[in-house]
Amino acid sequence: MRIVTTILLFAILTTSVGAQPLFEAKPTALNAQQRAQEYALAVQNFSDALFFSNDVRDENMMISPLSALLALGMTANGAAGQTQQEMLSVLAGPKLSLQDFNAANQAFLKTVKSDKTDVLRIANSLWANELIELQKPFMKTTKEQYFAQATNLDFSNPESVEIINNWVSEATRAAIPTIIDSVEPSTLLYLINAITFKDDWLTAFEKNHTRERIFHTKDGEIEARFLHQEASFDVLLLEDASVLMLPYKNPDYLMVAVLPKPGLAIDSFLSDRKHDSLTRFLLQSIETAEKQYIELALPAFESSYKTSLVENLKRMGMQYCFDASLSDFSNMQGSIGKQVVIDDVLQKTYIKVDEQGTEAAAVTAVIMKVTSIMTPPSISLIFDRPFFYAIIDQKEQIPLFMGVLDHPKLAEF
Repeated sequence: MRIVTTILLFAILTTSVGAQPLFEAKPTALNAQQRAQEYALAVQNFSDALFFSNDVRDENMMISPLSALLALGMTANGAAGQTQQEMLSVLAGPKLSLQDFNAANQAFLKTVKSDKTDVLRIANSLWANELIELQKPFMKTTKEQYFAQATNLDFSNPESVEIINNWVSEATRAAIPTIIDSVEPSTLLYLINAITFKDDWLTAFEKNHTRERIFHTKDGEIEARFLHQEASFDVLLLEDASVLMLPYKNPDYLMVAVLPKPGLAIDSFLSDRKHDSLTRFLLQSIETAEKQYIELALPAFESSYKTSLVENLKRMGMQYCFDASLSDFSNMQGSIGKQVVIDDVLQKTYIKVDEQGTEAAAVTAVIMKVTSIMTPPSISLIFDRPFFYAIIDQKEQIPLFMGVLDHPKLAEF
């Protein structure tokens, strides 16, 4: 098998060396302000679509739409024809060209890198089979516009797994130690994005106020550690839910927690908003919330989640990139690009909420394969039942993480 794999990959290398890219960069159609506005809208729409792309609500599910978007954004630059059009339509919407989308991603990543607070970190990497050589325009884009680290590895060597996972662990401040369990020699490429968020609450919860109380899960009552605080918070009281804003020390970021009214399941609350923009609802809630003095009880929790996003992305309109008979990644691998397919899109997420603040992380890996190879409080908010939460970048007007806490428990990978 090793000999056959080597021969086939060598054929790819020799064929692609002289191949020319099948597209030419077009001038940017939008100015910087228009591009930023359209980009924020595209990320919002993609975030909502990905969050609602699966009606089944797993326990403690949490995704990072932004991590998936950046990993797939890099990948889209290697696609061509209908494959690229489909990917771009899902990721960037109708108004952003590929060049505009890349430029907007670059501007956002530059903003993150320039922030000295180090609250939000984003890293991209590309791990290629050493037997192949990727198209130069594709490599140029991933390095210059996505700031991706590019490394060639011997995928027949088991140590490749450790090398990739070490990068993931370092990029997530050890919150997510691994993303892959093994590497197949037939794998062409891994495109990986890592996002970490870590900040303290603007006003920390006092540890001596933390105590056990009942959390009502769908399956029954359990005891959990609850953080307690009596203070003024921005709150929005709706007929069907209460929306709480929890500020971090860095004013650009905010946790929004949505508690449905008693008797209304979180699934039903979210289902009612499935056809509206959940992200815009969160942003509007931030704008319209009013300061109120409340008694707050919030469960301390640590949660992890892992999933394949392939079926979700197919439901959103990405079909060609996963279909070996239709995919075209010529801009990544020349004429042999039509034998390249996305084998999987894996995502792992992690979040920890305690008295001090919040730590959250996400890793998305796009795995490419060659198919030929393969005062007394005025109100009380007690978050003692399943609830939705999100971490919002207020400055960029985009969600970083969106999740549901169904059952407080320790993270397990």
